[in-house]
Amino acid sequence: MTTRSLLRELRRRHVFRVGAAYAVIGWLLIQVATQVFPVFAFPNWIEQLVVVLILIGFPVALVLAWAFDATPGGIVRTGVRAEGLVADSVMTNHSRRTGLIVGVVGVLIASLAGGAYWLFQRAGSVRAGHAVSGTSESVSGTLAPSAKSIAVLPFVNMSGDANNDYFSDGITEEILDALAQVPKLKVAARTSAFAFKGKAEDLRKVGEALDVATVLEGSVQKSGDEVRITAQLIDTRSGYHLWSEKYDRKLTNIFAVEDEISKAIADKLKVQMAGGNGQTLVAHKAIDPRAHDFYLRGLTLLAARSVGEAVSAFQQAVAIDPNYAQAWASLAEAEALVPAYLPVPLQAANAQSLEAARRALAVNPDTALAYVAQGIVYGNQMRWADADRVLRHALALAPGDAEAMDQYAQFLYAAGQLEPALAEIERALQRDPLSGVSGAVRAQLLFALHRNDAALKQMESTLAAHPTGLLEHRIAVWVYLSSRRYAQAEQQMRLASRHNPEARVLMVRGIADPHVRASAVKALETSPALDDLRSDAIVHALFLVALGEQEQALAVLEEFAVNGDSTTPQLLWYPAFDPIRGNPRFKAVLKKIDLPYQPSATDTPG
Repeated sequence: MTTRSLLRELRRRHVFRVGAAYAVIGWLLIQVATQVFPVFAFPNWIEQLVVVLILIGFPVALVLAWAFDATPGGIVRTGVRAEGLVADSVMTNHSRRTGLIVGVVGVLIASLAGGAYWLFQRAGSVRAGHAVSGTSESVSGTLAPSAKSIAVLPFVNMSGDANNDYFSDGITEEILDALAQVPKLKVAARTSAFAFKGKAEDLRKVGEALDVATVLEGSVQKSGDEVRITAQLIDTRSGYHLWSEKYDRKLTNIFAVEDEISKAIADKLKVQMAGGNGQTLVAHKAIDPRAHDFYLRGLTLLAARSVGEAVSAFQQAVAIDPNYAQAWASLAEAEALVPAYLPVPLQAANAQSLEAARRALAVNPDTALAYVAQGIVYGNQMRWADADRVLRHALALAPGDAEAMDQYAQFLYAAGQLEPALAEIERALQRDPLSGVSGAVRAQLLFALHRNDAALKQMESTLAAHPTGLLEHRIAVWVYLSSRRYAQAEQQMRLASRHNPEARVLMVRGIADPHVRASAVKALETSPALDDLRSDAIVHALFLVALGEQEQALAVLEEFAVNGDSTTPQLLWYPAFDPIRGNPRFKAVLKKIDLPYQPSATDTPG
């Protein structure tokens, strides 16, 4: 067959017409899928499935157009007469077009039905498997993220001075906090977002790791009292820029810029903001720029758990501006955390934290972080009902706040509600999948629930991602001890010790080897190098019972129940206490401090 005769035959069989019609209709369907599906938060793979099926259908349509004709009597092979029917010459274009449209619509319906079936099947599998974001059992690679989800990546410091990193980081965090106030918008927490600082990662990989559909990235250039902020919103699935803007402002207007950026993003993502589109996300109250500068320094230090320096920065901020509610609240949280990281008197730190929280709430009674700080202190003081109340109120004010979820999980854990605590920490990990603290707390809870294999798996995953985390190493010591992996426990004890690591390693060796036990007990009771272990009664008793000194451990706990506060009430649920858990004296200690505590409601707040 010559080229000319082939072209004539293609025209006769309407192949060109079918191809053109299919291309137009297919293009329209792809536009509908890519524009409409995200509005309903359909998973990204449904759009991809529709496009792939339409592309696959194109050559199929051409082949069918070549091989078959639509006649008034039905579909027949080209050139073949159906019995009793008219020949090809009377075939109508209307029938052919109708058949084509029906075919395309059929492909679309089949695609959507198959896609919906697949979606629900996979979602059911995830629910059945109780998969947890942020762990090796992550759901992030299983279901596509909601279209209404975002990570705010650290803005790049363009000032030419690395010492100004705190400023660009602080701007990033304030925009992140503002977006976290928007209802129905999932915002990746600071810890996870800042894990990508200084890394030129493919944004698709960032979206997968943080389970978000969009990212905000930008830069900050500060010069004197002038600041230039650039921001761009990017779809992690397609790589397309959804929105970008540049702002040149005076530092006195920095809050207005943050609010403007946050509102633009919320509008672009079509998220309904509480109180209407005019809601202010960032307080425009005049804040002294010097106070704001110290506040931003404090945020960076607190995130790195340099809590002593963070306290100093926040103190300077509120000294300059005593009406800076968020700085008071951040000071309250830093003060509440200090005893867990530095050798300071617990009661004094608690009192200072509560006073800072009181000052924050006097300025703005809706400052969620101030309630979180109160919850930490009340938990240390074993005022369970008070801690429950304020932490629930914090979650009501900031339902998407991963820090509030994490602290509420730790409260539930301390109160003896281990399964609810595990569910809450998993909720926190959905917002903050790369958090070392939340990952370590999850490992700790699994360990307390005697799920040792799962605890070890979670612990090793967290340590790999956070090799310098102090809390992570402290928890890992006990996870490895429970698995009798003594060499790894020794290694973790060294990494968890700021001072005199070998004195602490002796504790591990005493637990592992009965021949070393007596010297380990003596060191625990008398060595100045272990003063900090003795300063927290629950930690002291934990090592005593692990070393086989049950009577001494019970005596320490009994004194604690009368006189003490502790930053570590969660340890009371460690398996190491199991040998004395049934002892009437141990039960009396728990009763004295009102454990286990039953929260006021069983539903999860927020």
